[in-house]
Amino acid sequence: MARVTESRNNLKQIGLAAHNYHDVYRVLPPGGTFAEDGTPHHSWQTRLLPYLDSSPLYSKIDFDRPWTAPTNEEPFSTDYPIFLNPCEPHPEPINGYAASQYAGNSQLLRRNGELAIPDIRDGTSNTVLAGEVGSGFKAWGDPTNTRDPSAGIGQSAEQFGSSVLPRVMFLMVDGSVRATSPNIDPKILKAISTPDGHEDISDESW
Repeated sequence: MARVTESRNNLKQIGLAAHNYHDVYRVLPPGGTFAEDGTPHHSWQTRLLPYLDSSPLYSKIDFDRPWTAPTNEEPFSTDYPIFLNPCEPHPEPINGYAASQYAGNSQLLRRNGELAIPDIRDGTSNTVLAGEVGSGFKAWGDPTNTRDPSAGIGQSAEQFGSSVLPRVMFLMVDGSVRATSPNIDPKILKAISTPDGHEDISDESW
């Protein structure tokens, strides 16, 4: 139970960092930044580091180079506790880079895209920001570390889920954390994935 609370707190800290980022830039971070030729540069999690009391780690990153550049090897090979889920076994490094056991919502945190919270017309309590992943891990510095919640829960390595518990915890944009069953109605799962899908749901419906 204590580990579940720790994971919930990790997500809450990520949510608070996202709001602090929004306070500064008036938008949420992009899911990932990519050069015009498609070269992956940096992730949403990397952008949150200064708001997670990790300015020293953030200062080591060369943002003019891709995250996989040799000059960035040291910071991105560093395990970051808030990006690790204490409920799950510790993942091996991903090609030498430190893994994340949380991923962003690809429908909200978009490639080279920045969305302002007032544009989330479905409501911040009804829209997923990030969530737990139990397999198919990516590095926290990887700008492709996002998933689509509407794809389902826990059935494949491309979905949100848990390898040990019969539920997944989602961080909502308002900073709340919701434990969600894999048996959730697909229509509700689709609704909480989109920021502006005009779906009508209530907290009591899931």
